[in-house]
Amino acid sequence: MPRGAGAFGGVSLGVAMGARRLAGRGVVLTTILALALAFAGGIIERRVTTAGAVDRSLAATFRLVVPLFCFALAARACDRVKLRDAAWPLARYGASRRDVALGIGVSLVLASAVSGALLAVVAVVSAQSAAAPPFARDAFTSGWIGGLVGAAYAGWFAFGATFLERGRGRLGALVLDFLFGSGAGLFAALLPRAHGRGLLGGEGPLGLSQPQSSVALLLMATLLPVAAALRCRE
Repeated sequence: MPRGAGAFGGVSLGVAMGARRLAGRGVVLTTILALALAFAGGIIERRVTTAGAVDRSLAATFRLVVPLFCFALAARACDRVKLRDAAWPLARYGASRRDVALGIGVSLVLASAVSGALLAVVAVVSAQSAAAPPFARDAFTSGWIGGLVGAAYAGWFAFGATFLERGRGRLGALVLDFLFGSGAGLFAALLPRAHGRGLLGGEGPLGLSQPQSSVALLLMATLLPVAAALRCRE
């Protein structure tokens, strides 16, 4: 790509490169494992008792499977290096490193959104019983929540990948979410876990309503990849 090409071209190339990395065999195997975990969790909850099984299955999936799977996707999209270095294979030929990095972030957000939605639906399917609410309603609601939460995790992991050697800031973002996302204070309001819990019917951070939590997750999914790309500019 010639130097000075438009920003859209650089972003498009970054999206294509990120998608190619996310289509690898390792990601396919990790996806199968994540789906199996979500499905098994729902079956276990249903066998314990059908009452509230769907809610418990979703809570477990959002608590563990979604963040860990999105973390694995982020590591692969960034080729297990810093986001800045992950953009270098295209930037070396003249594309803007910032634009390529943004494209990688976009591919990660989209893949994580689809994955989060799929995992949520699987959690509902596996825990479904005659005592559960109507399947279509539960699947739709859980699906868009899972998609939004997954996209927000992608935003955080893309931003984290701009810190520390080999982008190990991704791990820092994951640890912070596990340690503080279960709270309801100001710091928890900055993390996807707390808002996902609120959207699933639990206590949201700072007493925020579900629409407000949805907006917060959407902002994480859109602004954090942009911030990450800006940190990768030449």
